[in-house]
Amino acid sequence: MLSTVANRSIVTVSLGLSLFWTTGVLAAQPESETKVVARLYKDYAWQALSTQSELFGEGLRGESKATLEKYFAPDLAKVLVEDTACEIRTRELCNLDFDPLFDSQDPRVTDLDVARLSPGKVRVQFKDPVTDETTRIEFKLIMANGKWRITDIVYSRHPQPSLKKILSHSLPKG
Repeated sequence: MLSTVANRSIVTVSLGLSLFWTTGVLAAQPESETKVVARLYKDYAWQALSTQSELFGEGLRGESKATLEKYFAPDLAKVLVEDTACEIRTRELCNLDFDPLFDSQDPRVTDLDVARLSPGKVRVQFKDPVTDETTRIEFKLIMANGKWRITDIVYSRHPQPSLKKILSHSLPKG
């Protein structure tokens, strides 16, 4: 028969190993597609509240490709960076003339809701506090290297149906 100290040691080690194993398994779970989109809004939705870039940063459009790839697939991050570089180079708007997270040039939002529609599809919905108009935007995501990444954003009320299509036009030289 084992002593009380030995029994406690075995129980303690067993609990520690099971906690370690459970934590490792939970840590290996990929972030859901809804969480990726929600994190994008958490990090950049301030743009709908303030124009003080000196306090909050340059926003989504001013980010590096490496930062954008935390949310977007590499090909979409690349064309976002290229469009921003075009604006800096030409000192004019290039393909993107609105905030892609809000489908608006001057976003104002309330009641922001992020919901999974199906695997790889997330809907963001919000209201304009002045007009009470509801906007719905659909995010398309793929699993790449164990992580969900946004491959396109589809707009319901925009003349061009998706961010990828908007950014696919050739950029001005200059």
